[in-house]
Amino acid sequence: MRKLKGQKGLSLVEVTIMLLVLMLLTSVLAPSIFDFVIDAQWVKVKEDCEAIGISVARLTRDVGPCLKFTAAAPCTQVNRADLLYSDGPNVAGGDVAAANYANPNLAGGNLNWHLETVEGTRGDWMENQFVTNAPLYNTPLINYPAPLYPVGPLFGLGWRGAYLAPPIGPDPWGNRYMVNSAFLAVAVDSAPNTHGGRNRWWEHDVFCISSGPNRLFETAVASDIGCAGPVGLFGACRTGDDFIYVIQGSGR
Repeated sequence: MRKLKGQKGLSLVEVTIMLLVLMLLTSVLAPSIFDFVIDAQWVKVKEDCEAIGISVARLTRDVGPCLKFTAAAPCTQVNRADLLYSDGPNVAGGDVAAANYANPNLAGGNLNWHLETVEGTRGDWMENQFVTNAPLYNTPLINYPAPLYPVGPLFGLGWRGAYLAPPIGPDPWGNRYMVNSAFLAVAVDSAPNTHGGRNRWWEHDVFCISSGPNRLFETAVASDIGCAGPVGLFGACRTGDDFIYVIQGSGR
């Protein structure tokens, strides 16, 4: 019978040296890998908010500036969707806190990122507006003869979504994306001669926001509140580690 000879293994010294080399490489590479992860998160936030902003612009181009809960009803304070939010936990719940940035000049009551009352009374899911057409905006049913094919974008034809592919997920840190859509339009039943009233306009930018790594909304819904100088002169004023993407400038 053939006699099998055992192979010589690594000595304790050799194993120790290999482990030290691996620890050294890990300590050198780990910060760089972590930086790549952080960079990828911010790139995703930027791309997501850009996509949401483009969807808001296309939707309002097609159905008008007022985003509603019920499309057939007028743009009243109750029927206007003052906030849009993606999937993710409610900003008022549990481990996700929100700073109470109320705007005393907002027609129809104060507004902040908490949504203040039950979901669906002040804010609406982005999926309802961008994907399913839950408000039932009119849908264009126009057949153009061959010589009359439209050229370029046409405005006010009605809902022509979907504007985003579902699901519209949360940001990389698990919180909702939000849009302060109240400032897209004034309500027909708002008081006259007031900020956001029937014969005036809003002086706040419309933007998409992510609360960032700390999962706290630190930027005001009416984002020029808290900026240096007189209120209403500097537009969006980002605070903390929030990310904002301006969709529409103010009416001032």
